[in-house]
Formats: sequence, C-alpha cells, structure tokens
Amino acid sequence: MKSVRKSKIWALLSLATVISFLCSSLLLGCSNTEGAITEKSAVSGESQTEEEPLEEAGLSYEGKELVISGSTTLLQVSEAWASSFMEKFGGTVIVNGGGSGGGIADLINGTNELANASRQIKDAEMEAAKNAGLDIQEYTVLYDGIAVIVSSNVSIENLTIEQLSKIYTAEITNWKDLGGEDAGIVIIARDSSSGTGEYFLEKVVQMDKTLKDNDYSEMALRLQSNADIVNQIKENDNAIGYIGLGYLEESLKTIKVEGVLPTVESVKDESYPISRGLYVYAPHKELTDIGQAYIDFVLGNDGQEIGLKEGFVPVK
Repeated sequence: MKSVRKSKIWALLSLATVISFLCSSLLLGCSNTEGAITEKSAVSGESQTEEEPLEEAGLSYEGKELVISGSTTLLQVSEAWASSFMEKFGGTVIVNGGGSGGGIADLINGTNELANASRQIKDAEMEAAKNAGLDIQEYTVLYDGIAVIVSSNVSIENLTIEQLSKIYTAEITNWKDLGGEDAGIVIIARDSSSGTGEYFLEKVVQMDKTLKDNDYSEMALRLQSNADIVNQIKENDNAIGYIGLGYLEESLKTIKVEGVLPTVESVKDESYPISRGLYVYAPHKELTDIGQAYIDFVLGNDGQEIGLKEGFVPVK
C-alpha cells in the first residue's frame, strides 16, 4: 500500500515539474516575442527617434514635388541639398533664386513652399503672411560670413567697418585716401531685393544701425547675385564688393575686416565681424510631408556636411 502511495506521489511531483518547465518556456517565449515586435517597429520607422537618419526610416517621396525660392546666397547649397535629397528619397525638388525678399513674397503668395533667406523676415512681411492665413516658421539652417573682395590690382589688405561705411556712402572715393593707389573706387553692391545687401547695409553702411540715415551711394553698381559681383570684380580694376563665404574662390583677393579674414573658423568663433544666420521659412500648418522631410534633411548630419563643403558654417 505504501509502495502505491509513493508511486502516486512521484508521479504527481514529476507532472508538477513538467508543468513548471512548460510554463517557464512559455513565459520566455512570450518575452522573446515581445522583444522581437519592438525591434521590428523601430526598424520600420514606427518608433523613429530624432537622431535616426531619414533614410533608415524607409521614406520615399516619389511623385511629390517641393518648390523652393529666395536667397541667391543659399542657391548653390540648396541645389546641392536638393540633389542629395532626391537621390536618397525620390520626389522632385525645384530650387530658384530671386533674392530673400522675392522668396518670402513667393511664400506669402503661395507660389513656393519654402523660402530661402539670408536675412530674418521683416515685421511687414510677417504681417502680410498672417493676413494670408499663414503661420510662418523660421529655421536657422547655416551661418555665413560676408567676404569683402577687391580687384587684383588693389593693394589694400585690411579695412575697418568705419572705412567700409565711408566707401559705400562715397565719403571716401579714392584708394589713396586708404593708403592705396591714386585711383577712383568702383563700388559694387547687391540690389534692394537681396538679403545680403540689406544685411550689409545695416551692419556695415549704417554701422550696426547707429547711422540709420546712411544709404548706399548712388555711384554704387547694384547687382542681383553673388556670381554677378564676382564677375565684375574679376573684369574691372579698382573695384570693391562683397559676397557670401560660400562663393569665395582662390582667384579672388579677399581683404581683412578689422584685421580678420572671413573663414569657417572665424565665423564659428565670432571673431569675424560681418557674420549672420541663414534661414528657411515655411508655412508651418500647411507644410507638406516632403517639405518637412527636406528641412529635417538640411538640419541633419548629411545636410550640414553639405553646407560645410559649400563654404558655410554648420548650425551644430
């Protein structure tokens, strides 16, 4: 009788062990399955973090179009951004110039989706945007230095902000008054729609807005783009002009301003006195998925690296 009871007890213990083992296995299996689902979601982009590159999220914008216009300072780098973005994500990104004012006007009128600007949006433009029902968002995408360039025959190596102001208001009209040759100064500047032109006016000509009555001399040749200024400087003697850092060439003679040359390093450490932010403006509520993806790309590692290669200073 005792033998039978022992057999039953051992049988029950064995059965309990098997059940316990099976339960442990099932619990482990449930835990592993749960982990696999989480990992899959992350890979598919459903749990994408800000740091995760767009291309790893498997995004594609084939069949979609994005129109950008504005600052000619940003034109060259924007074309590089657009080309790289389309190669990675598809879609069509159209980039036009027209100046900062033109780009912001296009945004307000609804003829573009993103506006490139080398100056911040004005109060009047913001008011016009609000009247058009737009909620404008500003993105600082790069930093830039404004390089002062002169014709190859000019011997001057350094100018102060005050001297530049007097040149552009025609208070100083001859290079000999600055220690150079006896020759009239040919003044070259950007036109009124240019963000670079407006920035240079306020920062240099008006000496940080302390001389608000100052304006460009009527003798100044006003041009539409950085490339136009580069060509004029190359083709003429005794000329002075200014361009964005990204448009500098080895063949151009760049002068120091307050003893500092414009470089990526001097803009980054703020030792170069004529520096500024570069912006993209977007209609926040109406921004499409391709528009947002483009901005994310520009502000990401790849976009900022492209900006650095084009001669600008990254924002991070």
